[in-house]
Amino acid sequence: MTLEREIIIEGTSFKITVSDDQKALCSAYAEGRAVIGLWDRNHNGQSLSPASYVVESLEAISGEFLERVVRRRIGLPWGIANTKRLTIREFTEDDCRLIADEDDGGESGSVFVTRESLKEYIRCQYGFYEYGIWAVLDRRTGQLVGKAGLFPMDFTGPEEFLNAVKENDTPVELGYHIFSGFRRKGFAKEACKAILSYGAESVSRRVYAKIREDNLPSVKLAEALGFRLIARTCSGSVQPLCLYEWNLS
Repeated sequence: MTLEREIIIEGTSFKITVSDDQKALCSAYAEGRAVIGLWDRNHNGQSLSPASYVVESLEAISGEFLERVVRRRIGLPWGIANTKRLTIREFTEDDCRLIADEDDGGESGSVFVTRESLKEYIRCQYGFYEYGIWAVLDRRTGQLVGKAGLFPMDFTGPEEFLNAVKENDTPVELGYHIFSGFRRKGFAKEACKAILSYGAESVSRRVYAKIREDNLPSVKLAEALGFRLIARTCSGSVQPLCLYEWNLS
């Protein structure tokens, strides 16, 4: 079975080929179209390459799904959430010139400030996981005010943390960085609240946050968002690191 679907994105019409036939998928993909594989679980050895997205039934193909497949194919960012004041979306390569390179941008903050590294991040992180750190924009002005999102938890951390999350197969962390010129406006809480809601539906109902014990603003934010302290590194010459968990039961 091979059929076409059509969707309009930002005023432009796009055709999507849906098929259980590899030749049809290859032909459409070579023409630059987005493609969706139709999987038959009773068909042993079925190949649906080069389709990155596969469904078992046509009923699973919603308008939102079609738009996301097309956006991924042509390199347009996915929209993640809109709040009263903010738009949260995937980064684009052009965003690199708008990102503040600040000391408190996190260990991986430098990834976002050069075009080449941001391009690779978009390709690898969004393309594989379909979640990551996203752009946070002021809806009124369109300004990039920070970044926030979810990322896979690092399992090389303290043993106390590994023991605390051992029941979760794919733990993810919440991270955020509001640029210095846009702080004290409640943007971090507003963005993180929307991201947790999105994450619970699309990524994981359990989210973690690692916070230094002396980082009181982040501790207060985590508590306000409903995180609870579940582990803490032993104190010593270095400030203890705390692990918080948010769980949508």
